[in-house]
Amino acid sequence: MNRSAIFIFFLTILSSCSNKSENQSSYPENLFSINQEGKLIEKAYTFCSTVPEEIKYSYRVGIWTFQTPEGKIIAKGEYDSEIVTVDTHGGCPYSYVKNIVDLKKWEFWNLDGEKIEPTKRLISLIKLNIG
Repeated sequence: MNRSAIFIFFLTILSSCSNKSENQSSYPENLFSINQEGKLIEKAYTFCSTVPEEIKYSYRVGIWTFQTPEGKIIAKGEYDSEIVTVDTHGGCPYSYVKNIVDLKKWEFWNLDGEKIEPTKRLISLIKLNIG
């Protein structure tokens, strides 16, 4: 065998190796590729300090759906919220709205469209970037 044939042989073997089983259905590796649809409310509060600063934030309200880039729904549910008042930082108290996830108000599906119990990864997805 010549060197190029050996090189191609090893390259073929290495490129065919994978840590995933072929029949394992998984979600996209990059959670940021998941499409999220729902209503977002933009608000602001004033953080008192030596110089007061307006802090902008947002929170989710109502029903939200999470879909793969191919359009398969993997999670759907409703966000709750609560008002948090902070009086231990800065020179004056301030309040903001914080999202809460009640898993009883959510449904989850695998990529085959079957309802499933939520995995840690799916729970992390719906809690990602909430106050």
